[in-house]
Amino acid sequence: MIDSKISKVFRGIAILMVIGSHYAGWMYAEPFNETWRAWVSTWGVYGVDVFLLLSGYGLVKSYEKNGIDKQFVIKRVMNSYVPYILIVGFFAIIDKSVDSGMAVIKLLIGYDYWYMCVLFALYIMFMVFYKIGKFKEITLTVGVIAFTYFLYVKGQVPFWELSNGAFLIGVYAASLEKEYKDQLKDTIIRVNLALIGFSLMVICAFWHVHSGTMSSHMAASMCFTVMTLGLAVQMKAGGFVLPALGRYSLFIYLLHTRMFWKFVAYKEDWSYFKGSVIAGLITLFVSVAIGFCIEWWCTRLVKKITAQK
Repeated sequence: MIDSKISKVFRGIAILMVIGSHYAGWMYAEPFNETWRAWVSTWGVYGVDVFLLLSGYGLVKSYEKNGIDKQFVIKRVMNSYVPYILIVGFFAIIDKSVDSGMAVIKLLIGYDYWYMCVLFALYIMFMVFYKIGKFKEITLTVGVIAFTYFLYVKGQVPFWELSNGAFLIGVYAASLEKEYKDQLKDTIIRVNLALIGFSLMVICAFWHVHSGTMSSHMAASMCFTVMTLGLAVQMKAGGFVLPALGRYSLFIYLLHTRMFWKFVAYKEDWSYFKGSVIAGLITLFVSVAIGFCIEWWCTRLVKKITAQK
């Protein structure tokens, strides 16, 4: 229903949304309209919705091939955790920020990169509950809800928990696809799920603007996820740029913050907007190059590990 190339296209769109959101949020308002800047700065949460939707969907599709085996675990570790540790650990050493036991723990769990922390937790829950097997979708749902409630009670910033439901939507979409096969895709296309999702998102976004409640935030997020699922089912992948950005989106996410502050402040006469555009372009180029090298090394390492008896 959602093939690999479509997934990369949407991941490419999502990472551009995240970069746009952060850069707009960090820029001063004087070069352009403040309303536009404030609107763009909200894109990040919806970009994370896309990532978690595709992550949940992809995990189930991978599980359906061989279950939760050694290769399944190794692939997740090498595709997400190892790149995170290599890049963030490198910066931590340069900045000399790992100066206590708590700093080491925060580095290992991805605490300062909240998306990584949440992603690691969701991955672990998926592997544990799907390894057990019995009532796996139900136990995973309970686990994600409990984890989300824990984050809420601990007083984490709302975006820590807003997109967790998108992960479950991805899981259930893949599970239902296995049971109903092409019927699910045909149904989605016939009822134009994307349009319904978009309409609901607009309503919920209007509610969010006027109420600002957690429930409105989460409703808008889930509606956007439904819309994205509908679009992903109906679209055909093409081009090179978006799939390439999607393939290396994790590296772009891990590097873009540092690139922004490095290049925006490079010359005093640069406006924040000009500096942000330059920082964004350099981020994409450097991240893809570094991602290619790390991915090449990880792929070779995985082959060696899985080849061992």
